[in-house]
Amino acid sequence: MANVLPEVQADKMIQDKISQWENAREQRKTAQKEAAIRVHPFLTVTRDFGCGEENLIPAIEKTLDWKVYGRNLLDHIAERDYLSRGFIETLDEHHKNLLDQWITFLIRAGAILPNDYIVRLSKMMRVIVSHESAIFVGRGANYILGEKSEGLFIKLTAPFDYRVQNIARLKNLPEKEAQTRVRSIDVERREFVQQYFKRDKEEPSDFDIIFNTKTVSADAICGLLVELLKARSGSR
Repeated sequence: MANVLPEVQADKMIQDKISQWENAREQRKTAQKEAAIRVHPFLTVTRDFGCGEENLIPAIEKTLDWKVYGRNLLDHIAERDYLSRGFIETLDEHHKNLLDQWITFLIRAGAILPNDYIVRLSKMMRVIVSHESAIFVGRGANYILGEKSEGLFIKLTAPFDYRVQNIARLKNLPEKEAQTRVRSIDVERREFVQQYFKRDKEEPSDFDIIFNTKTVSADAICGLLVELLKARSGSR
């Protein structure tokens, strides 16, 4: 008569095998997530209003020769269903599934809220960096793409008085009116980050490097970005 395993031992063997299979499944899921975040190098730019972005962003765009996706363009795409669908349709079915997995991961991890607008923004950014290197200006890109090692996350800032003077000159405003404008935009951007990402816009650890545009020239910033992106690429 064949030997029969004791019931307890048989149960343990089965449970061990189930655990082994579950672990293998989780490893496969992890591998899929890793595949989903293999993207082109990119740059996210968070900026304080009045810091000189009107000159800096074009200079960075010219230096890197990457397309800039700013607030207006991103909002334009996100608010139009046919454009959002068109972005996603550039992916094959496998990568569409990976995109959905990535969005689910971001929501569960608390990186983004399950808000239709933010989900659309997130999908667009993910599709863009799947196809090309790009510069994202604002719109919480550093939070949406924050776990991706291919990116460089920077902030442009300057002292309040310097930013007020810059806006007064650019908009031909009296100083008091420029102060009100700068404070208002600062609050608006801070509330946007708080509302959709539950983060503090002023937290320095959310950025790889912060530039004071009053003391660091556009040429110096562009040169440093080139070197930092090279270093980031070489470290992978």
